[in-house]
Amino acid sequence: MYLQALRVAMSLMLFRSGPQDMPFSTTLPRVALALAVFSTALLLGPMAPLPMALATGLGGALGVAFFTRQLLRGRKLDNRYTQTVSAQLLVGSLFALAMVPALLAMAPAMQETMDLMRAAMQGAGPEEDPLALAVQAAREAKLQPPAWATLWSDLIFVWSLIASTRINRLAADLGRPSSWLLTLLSLFVLTGFVMMAQLVASIFLT
Repeated sequence: MYLQALRVAMSLMLFRSGPQDMPFSTTLPRVALALAVFSTALLLGPMAPLPMALATGLGGALGVAFFTRQLLRGRKLDNRYTQTVSAQLLVGSLFALAMVPALLAMAPAMQETMDLMRAAMQGAGPEEDPLALAVQAAREAKLQPPAWATLWSDLIFVWSLIASTRINRLAADLGRPSSWLLTLLSLFVLTGFVMMAQLVASIFLT
């Protein structure tokens, strides 16, 4: 079943199947959620502490589950939730794994920039704006990640957005404009869940 679900997820990435083709199993969403958390933690591992990376992955996965539930409930299509949320989480995990090489290539420049910004904020005087100094330090550093990594990460993001929109459209019987609008709305929902998870993680880490 899990291999079949993986094949369907890959087919969804290529726009060759729909969420209705995902195997129906009550355990599959939990496995898909665990994979989503793992893939996000792997993606963010070079740039964030493991607890924060795990919290980000968990927040994002719960955000996907929440939004999918509300979308289908609003359309009175609750019976499609299990297959749809499994499809969204598995496809999202595959896209996250595809972005790992680009993030690994960009990590050194991003980490050095963050270190410079942190040092500028810590060295700010009582009458200086720490945030302004941090931004100025980042601009003066002019550290550029590899061009191919930036291009690849942008491509994967747009590709994943199109795939997610298509899943929402097919699962909830939406028109194209509505599916795009709701998918963009889902990004705000995911951001809220991620920020809440990171806040909880930071409380336990301090």
